[in-house]
Amino acid sequence: LRDAIKRRGDFEMDIVAMVNDTVATMISCYYEDRSCEVGMIVGTGCNVCYMEEMHSVELVEGEEGRMCVNTEWGAFGGNGELEDFRLEYDRVVDESSINPGKQLYEKLISGKYMGELVRLVLMKLVNEDLLFNGEASDILKTRGSFETHFVSQIESDPG
Repeated sequence: LRDAIKRRGDFEMDIVAMVNDTVATMISCYYEDRSCEVGMIVGTGCNVCYMEEMHSVELVEGEEGRMCVNTEWGAFGGNGELEDFRLEYDRVVDESSINPGKQLYEKLISGKYMGELVRLVLMKLVNEDLLFNGEASDILKTRGSFETHFVSQIESDPG
C-alpha cells in the first residue's frame, strides 16, 4: 500500500493501521458516539467485533486496558455447531462453494449466498409443481443466476 501511494506521487500519507471493515465500522461509530462497543457487518459477508477488557483476552499479554476483538464469526459452525440448523439448500450452497465446510455461518445469512439460496428454494417449488406450473426457465436453472438484490426488490414491492 505504501509503495502504491508513493508511485502516485501526488500526495503523501503515512499508513499507521490497517483494519477490516468490521473494525472500521465500530471505529467510525465510536467517533460519533463514545459508547459504541460493537461493530457488525451483515452484507456480502458477515462479521462482528467488540471491545473487551484485556484481562479477559487469553491470547494477549497484559491486564490493563481494553482491546477490539474481531470474532470472524462467519467461520462459526466448522465443528458441527450449526448442523441442526442447516437445510438442504444450505448444504448445496456450501458444497458448490469455493470453500466447502468453511464459513458456514456466513453462508447461512450473508448477502453473498442469499440469492442462490432463494434460487434453490424456487427450484424445489417448481420441481414439486407448486410454482410456475412446474416449468423453470433456463435462467432459473442456472446456478448463481438469481442475484441477492432481486430478493430486496421482491421484498420491497408494495404489490
